[in-house]
Amino acid sequence: MNVIGIIAEYNPFHKGHQYQLSYAKEQLNADYIVIVMSGDYVQRGAPALLPKHLRAKMALKGGADLVLELPVQSSAASAEFFAEGAVSLLDGIGAVTHLCFGSEEGEISGMLSAARILNEEPKEYQELLRYFLKKGYSFPHARNQAFLRYSNVSSFAGAEEISRLFSSPNNILGIEYCRALLKRNSSIEPVTLKREGSGYHETDLIPRQSPSASAIRRFLSEAGRLSDCAPLNDMIPGSALSLLRGALETNGFLTEKDFDLLLHYRLLTLSPEQMEDFQDLSSELAQRIKKHLNEYEGFSQFSGLLKTKEITWTRIQRVLLRLLLNVQSSAKEVPYARVLGFCREAAPLLKEIKKRGTIPLITKTANAPGLLSANALRFMEINTTASNIYESILCRKEGRAFIHEYQKPIVIAENHPRYIPD
Repeated sequence: MNVIGIIAEYNPFHKGHQYQLSYAKEQLNADYIVIVMSGDYVQRGAPALLPKHLRAKMALKGGADLVLELPVQSSAASAEFFAEGAVSLLDGIGAVTHLCFGSEEGEISGMLSAARILNEEPKEYQELLRYFLKKGYSFPHARNQAFLRYSNVSSFAGAEEISRLFSSPNNILGIEYCRALLKRNSSIEPVTLKREGSGYHETDLIPRQSPSASAIRRFLSEAGRLSDCAPLNDMIPGSALSLLRGALETNGFLTEKDFDLLLHYRLLTLSPEQMEDFQDLSSELAQRIKKHLNEYEGFSQFSGLLKTKEITWTRIQRVLLRLLLNVQSSAKEVPYARVLGFCREAAPLLKEIKKRGTIPLITKTANAPGLLSANALRFMEINTTASNIYESILCRKEGRAFIHEYQKPIVIAENHPRYIPD
């Protein structure tokens, strides 16, 4: 059985994601495709645009066979924690043979070599990293510079290759995926395909070019009404676009703005000492948050206000989101596999996972207490609370009744996506 794993956010699902699923089926000869997808919060430290079950439905209609949730403890974390949490899930279900991810590099050997160096941390590299951190560089920039200098010593690669590897977000994530697989001595084989179209952070839609999710989100925030969304017709698959339009019609989407008041309330209730109990939150940053609270206008505005040369905007976003959700630390290990959706034709895959998996497979959240250890159940409860916060804001915006996380039904695709016309 050839089972391809993909780690994704689908925030939202677009034709670049569709291409990756097609590549897995046609070029990697996938019998099944398993998606580990961020739940209600994403890696840049923000709520997902659309609720996770809707995004899981998009993935299933796009060609996925099984969608598992990456909990907030990993989904809204740094690249290292995000990658390790997601890889632990794929490794834990025991059936995945390959991990397929897009990258600007499009070639796996350099990424694997970089991953080995980062895992081994040679003395020369450690000293260089400390040197640049002491100079006040942010961690990503310090690591880039340390690798550039280290390459002169080790002949690992040229300056151009190093800059390319460590300045492109999908490359960085790909290296972290490779690191996680190597740390676990996993049998899963990494495979990368070159990312085409707009760059990861590109915020403009470019005609006849695969868009970035960032560009789609910005476009939607600026369009103002559904009639202005015609440019998305060529950028989002028809089935996903139909679901997106449905969500827009009912106000069934969230952005950071929807969390502005709740975050302000939360920050007002916490002392600097309480803030310091949270990962990546130094006493200096805690004091900075309190000092500038009178200038708070909103989630994104406050993140920009707190940003410094040493601390990136995304790190600030993640810190504020963890404070809001009361998630004190990130996780490199997910102790269960929660199913968000699957295709009925994937029944043999589910059977294989139940036979070979080393972590519990959760198909009904209400049954979790009888399947999980005390620690794993506490882990799930943290994610459940975070999702209920997302749901409470979403249902108020949509003008409908609240649905508790335990009551949300699993998404089941009655027919295999390859037989569903777009």
